Formats: sequence, structure tokens, C-alpha cells
Amino acid sequence: MYTLFYASLLATGFVATTVSAAHHGHHHNLHEEKREIMTKWVSPVPVFKPTGSISTSIASNTTSLVFSTSTSIQPATASINSTTSSSTSTQPTTSSTTSSSSSSVPPPPSTTSTTSSTSSSASSSTPPPPLTTSSTSSWVQTSSWVPPQAYYASSSSSAAPSSSAAPSSSAAPSSSAAPKQSGSSSSGSISTNGNQWAMAYTPYANDGTCKSASTVASDIADIKSKGFTSVRLYATDCSGPQNVGSAAKANGLKMILGIFIDGSGIGSKTNDQISTLTQWGQGQWDMVGMVVFGNEAIFNQYASASALAAGISDCKSKFQAAGYNGPVTTTDTVDAITTNANTICPVVDVIAANIHPFFNGQTVASNAGDFVASQLSMLAGSCNNQKQAYNMETGWPSQGGSSGVAIPGLNDQKTAINSILSKAGSRSVMFSYQNDMWKAPGSLGVEQYWGCADLFSG
Repeated sequence: MYTLFYASLLATGFVATTVSAAHHGHHHNLHEEKREIMTKWVSPVPVFKPTGSISTSIASNTTSLVFSTSTSIQPATASINSTTSSSTSTQPTTSSTTSSSSSSVPPPPSTTSTTSSTSSSASSSTPPPPLTTSSTSSWVQTSSWVPPQAYYASSSSSAAPSSSAAPSSSAAPSSSAAPKQSGSSSSGSISTNGNQWAMAYTPYANDGTCKSASTVASDIADIKSKGFTSVRLYATDCSGPQNVGSAAKANGLKMILGIFIDGSGIGSKTNDQISTLTQWGQGQWDMVGMVVFGNEAIFNQYASASALAAGISDCKSKFQAAGYNGPVTTTDTVDAITTNANTICPVVDVIAANIHPFFNGQTVASNAGDFVASQLSMLAGSCNNQKQAYNMETGWPSQGGSSGVAIPGLNDQKTAINSILSKAGSRSVMFSYQNDMWKAPGSLGVEQYWGCADLFSG
């Protein structure tokens, strides 16, 4: 069904050669690190990293970027790397369109990647991902978030999270049309506020324990005040549906519900999460904008494409039986989705991925929006443009080491997020609400510093 799409890619030379390796590991049981490196040689030309200021207005209504002197969102966050304001770098002559994502599963610093002029290898906790359909990027790194603990906790528990749910990255179409709404007007509608849609949220404190219901309520009210219409959850840990749900309802926010697939695959754990969510949703499906089954499950080899497709169909049936009629999908790297489009496209209502320009390695902050838009276009194209495409996780770190020409830092974070919002904000979930000091820093030292809520003001 999608043969012509791939034939055209091959005919125009858009399929890049992929050389990747995988390696998983735990770092103090705080997070996992996945790294994906894909290569296609691009002749670089030296360019200066943009250091200019950006517009203070980034939303169509009441939201704007705040240029405060604060360099962190969490009190424990260290100051921004001093190299972020003056370094120069090289950038490819053509803009990269390779899928990349930093997902909700923060990586354990394990192995380091090595690159040559025509190929790259990456260490990840998983075997090599499928071939990419991306065209000009030289390498991509994907890191994903996971709860502080490696086992599931009861969804009603206030103890530290126990499941290793991990979100992924992804994309929205290049079209400027409003997002397609699936389901009835009272169930599953997707709403945006100009160029803002959703914020990724995890209910964990800096020490990895669950936040109290009152703290969650304060956080969600803050997200609302920043101009967002929706909040994304990755799993059911820490009474997420209950605490976040109550706060979201009080503030008129939609929820993007998540069912996490871990290394045990699809089975009792995913069934338990579906049961928790379908019970919670009774009578309030109008506040659910989307259901996401799995986060980078294919990339991590937690499930094959066929098993994931079957799981999505089963999940959708159970939610529909419970009264939910909105969109159900999964999210993964753009590469994983496009490679398995024949299997995934028929079973999802919208197509989604996690898209992280930072890990592309060839994208400077000012070009982050163009990168995301190109990936969203590719994502939609993989389903013959018959499915609306969404980016379920995207952002830029405010601190840490560089990823190719991508430099972390508060100013670069502001620039990147402003760029993403202007080009694809209405279909992108911003990652994430706050810095996650409970994570290990990762090999680049960036995993704790994706918090971006302080860049927005009401």
C-alpha cells in the first residue's frame, strides 16, 4: 500500500545508510539511555552559531518567552555551560530531515558513539533501529525518559514510581491546516492555543518520589497559565490519571494519556494500565484528547511492529468499549515509524513520533523548527498523507555537552523552542515541564535539563 512512497524515496536517493549498535544499561536505577546514530554524508560549510536574541512573543494570545536571568527550573540545577554563548560550529549545506528524539526515557551513560565521514555507530540499550528514510542528517541520538524505578507501582500509590514507562519523539505534518479532530465533539477532540498545544509532564520530585496531589495541582495550574491546552502523561504511575486528571479538569486542560510498554513487552502490565485508564475515564472522556499506546517500543525492541499494531488495535477496542471515541496512536522515532508504515498506519487514527532536533547533531537551535517541520512532513507522507502527524516530544536542553553543532544552553533553548513553536507548535508536545534532577546526567550531561516551563509566561 505504501510501496510507491518508498520507491520514490529510493529513486531520489533519500534513503540514508544506517549503521547503528545498541546497548541498554541502568545508571543508579534512575534512567536508561538509548542512542541512535544514522549517517548520510553531507558536505558541511562553516557557519556561526546564532547568538542573537529572539522575539519575546511566541504565542498568538497570551504567551511569551521570558528572558530571565535564571538558568534553571529546579533549585538544584547548575549554571549553564559557558560555551553556549560564543562557540562557532559547522552546519551541513542541506538541512537535515532525519528523525530524532529525546524521549521520556533518560539514558544511562554507557557507550559513546564514534563517527566517520560517511558512517556512524551508536551505543544504545537496544539493537540497531530500522533503516531511516531521512535524507541529509549525519547522525541522530535518541534519549528517552523513564520513571526513577525499574518496576511498576500501583497507579494509586503515592510511593516512588515503579514502572519504567518511556515516552518517545516525533512529528507533525508540514501542512498549516488545523489538526484533524477524531471522534465526537465531546470525546477525543484536539485543541490548540495558536502555536501551543501540549506540555509533557511527569509527577516525580527531584529525589524520584511521587509528588503530592497538591504539588501536582500547582504544576498543572502553572501549565495552564503558560498558554497550553493539553498535558501529556507517559503512564499511570504516581496516581497520575487521578491527580493530574483532577487538576487538568479544574483548569480546563485536555489530557494525552499514555500506556507504557517496557522490556517485558505487551501483556499484563499494559493491560493493567489500560484498565486503570478506562475506569478513570468513565464520564469524563471529553477531557481526553488522545491515547498513546507505547513510547518508542519498536526502537527499544520492546515489541515488534506487528505485535505493537495488534496491541494498538486491542487498546483502541477497550477504550471504545469504555466510551472513548477519540484518536488512539503510538509514538516512536520517525525512523521506526516510517520503516514500519505498512504495519502501523492502518491501525492508528493519527501518526506520531518523538522529534528532537538537538540529537540530530547537524541542527543549530535557530533551525530546530525547520527540522521538526520536515520530520512531520516525512511522518505524514509515510501514511500517504492520510493521517495527521503529531510530534509527541520535543525540546532543547539548557545545559550539558554539545551534540554535533547543537549546543545546549538557556539562550539556545529559548531560540530552539521559539523556532519549534513558530513552525510546528500546534502539533508538538514540549519536553518537558521541569528539569528532572532524579535522572542521571547521561553521556552528554543533558538528561536532567530539558525543563522549559519557565520560558513561558501568562
